[in-house]
Amino acid sequence: MTYSSGGLVEASDYNAFAGGAAANVSGQLNTLWSTGYGNAGYGQTTVANVTAVSDQITAGQWTTLVGSLNAVRKHQSGVGFSNLSTYITGEVINATNDVSTNLTTAYTNRLTSAAAGPTLNQPDQAASINTSSTSAVDFNFGRTATFGSSDQARYFFNAGGTIAIQVTSTTNTGGTTRGAALLDVIDNCTGKTMSAITFNAITTPAPFTENTDLTTYGYYGQTSANLEVYKNTGSDSGSAYNAQFARVLTKVTGTAGSNGGVGEVITFSIESQSPAQSPAFDDNIDVTVNHRLQVVYPSTTYLANTWGSVTFG
Repeated sequence: MTYSSGGLVEASDYNAFAGGAAANVSGQLNTLWSTGYGNAGYGQTTVANVTAVSDQITAGQWTTLVGSLNAVRKHQSGVGFSNLSTYITGEVINATNDVSTNLTTAYTNRLTSAAAGPTLNQPDQAASINTSSTSAVDFNFGRTATFGSSDQARYFFNAGGTIAIQVTSTTNTGGTTRGAALLDVIDNCTGKTMSAITFNAITTPAPFTENTDLTTYGYYGQTSANLEVYKNTGSDSGSAYNAQFARVLTKVTGTAGSNGGVGEVITFSIESQSPAQSPAFDDNIDVTVNHRLQVVYPSTTYLANTWGSVTFG
């Protein structure tokens, strides 16, 4: 029979709801719950299809499908679908159009999450530069976060995980205006955060100029080439330093895999430059920047951990 509200659920209907494990199709549970493809899929245990279309749907099978769909929605919003029914052995399972509607709603909200999991901070890493050059000075450093596979990176971001670069403290050992000015633009880079398809916006304080502040791209917009996601220029230490800049670059490398991932190695870099100075501004640069990556894992209240643990580098 054709699936309709109030009718009996046939095996073909059940299989259409469950769908395949490695797919990105609205209206199919496994797209969200299981492997999925690209920006869909949490990596949970696949809800199996019924092997023969003539098979009856058992109460256990229906409860698994409905329970998994409710877990998806609870992860997304904190509240499950109140209009989905489970059954016990001996009851007749009736079709309801709410299943199809709820699957569509869950797919639309597949990259939202009601709560975050634990936060893991990389131990502070120190980057230092000491030079008395009056030429343009470049000061660059970066960190990596590596997952076990591209699919594990997918599950992490799909389930709401985020990775951010943080400047935790700075030291102007040389005590010069030039060093302090360079640290100012570097400080403004802190907190740039990658999620599945977005970055957060950074508020750049006056009198600095925000040149770039991407809020799109995220993990799925990355390639193996550096992408400038934030840049600021300027100074509050005098016009001699207005041409200095600092920027955040991101890229993803490794093995993309066959399920729409980008890679498993996420790199954040901060690149900065103090422009050349004339003898009138012969300031040395002797500074240290303590920095780290911060990982916020997805919540495991309704999902099993399929993304593993990040390794810092």
